[in-house]
Amino acid sequence: MAWYNRIFKRSLNTYNPTTTSSDGVGLTNLLGISDMSSTSISSVFAAIELISNSLAQLPINVKTKLNNKTTIVENHSFYSLFDNCLISKYMMIKMLVTDMLLFGDGIAYIKRASDGTPINLIYCPHGTFTISYNENNRDLYYLIPSVFKGKIEPIDVIHLVKNSTNGVEGRGIINYAKNAINLSKYTEKSALDYFSSGCHVAGILSTDAPRLTEDQRNSIKNAWRQSHGYDGSGMAVLEAGMKYQPISSNSKDAQLIESRLFNIQDIARFFNINPVLLGDLSHSSYSTIEASLLEYLTHTLAPYIVMIQDEFTRKLIKPSEKGLYIDLDETFILKSDKTSESNYLSTLVSNGIITINEARRQLGYNPVDGCDDLIIPYTDINQNKVNKNNDIVNDGEGN
Repeated sequence: MAWYNRIFKRSLNTYNPTTTSSDGVGLTNLLGISDMSSTSISSVFAAIELISNSLAQLPINVKTKLNNKTTIVENHSFYSLFDNCLISKYMMIKMLVTDMLLFGDGIAYIKRASDGTPINLIYCPHGTFTISYNENNRDLYYLIPSVFKGKIEPIDVIHLVKNSTNGVEGRGIINYAKNAINLSKYTEKSALDYFSSGCHVAGILSTDAPRLTEDQRNSIKNAWRQSHGYDGSGMAVLEAGMKYQPISSNSKDAQLIESRLFNIQDIARFFNINPVLLGDLSHSSYSTIEASLLEYLTHTLAPYIVMIQDEFTRKLIKPSEKGLYIDLDETFILKSDKTSESNYLSTLVSNGIITINEARRQLGYNPVDGCDDLIIPYTDINQNKVNKNNDIVNDGEGN
């Protein structure tokens, strides 16, 4: 690959797993750095699912910008790239983003044709790759024995990085949210223990009798367990002079429900997601949900969208295709009701911002002939087109 050699002048060395570089800093990903059990917490699972699903379903286009005009490049090789993958585009991006959020790094190997054109993407699960980086000479390469027996240059690896301190290796959000996740685990365990015991509250049975025999104590304990234990009816009859004193708090005293809601809010902060989107509807309304979606796109998804666009453009667009770039269509997230969407598109079309065919494309309709011109609201049909220089065409009389 000639273009490849112009970028990286060094050759690939054969990988020997018994040797390591003495002057480099090896950054190895191993299973167990982040506890996968964290996803058993509903708010953590919901946050990861929400972000990964949102990014995975965004339409991806190859675009170019010439003379301040952005157009979609049709029939680019990128569109057939995922046809050769073992998994779909949706699953590829979803798994890369999930690994990035959990462990800090999402990796996929790029298989290329002889001319450098990407022809396949191979997802590399967490724990199957090694990142080697020499901070002294800024030398970076990857080791993925399952797909290539040698050093792999960065240009051949899609690498999504989260919370990196050196720009090379990431760190998952779970590592930063350990305290909040552990607190959630304890809260969930307390709720499980409480409800699995039939909402039983521990306590002490006391009596005014001076002394009970061993048989009497066992008899009272068994009778209490049968009537008020896990499988009991919930009603107990105490003997004369016997009293019951609880020694543990109930769910209301322990503010169990309030604690679980707080855990959602706390974990939402780490993922930078509005708690409304994670199911905390305690302070929500319809307008709040709409505002939350816009906030979610602006503050949560936008950084990931830019990250994926930049990485895909750098690695999947060849240097000979300068001017092309990968674009994720984030407007897919902001789907509103039909009335609002139609008014929005009608305003854009009538003010010459987008064409009728561009509006039809957003609605999922096929383009029609003669609807690729920008128009402005003039009564004379011959005046209402915007020409290539974005100036209003005159009426032929100099007006």
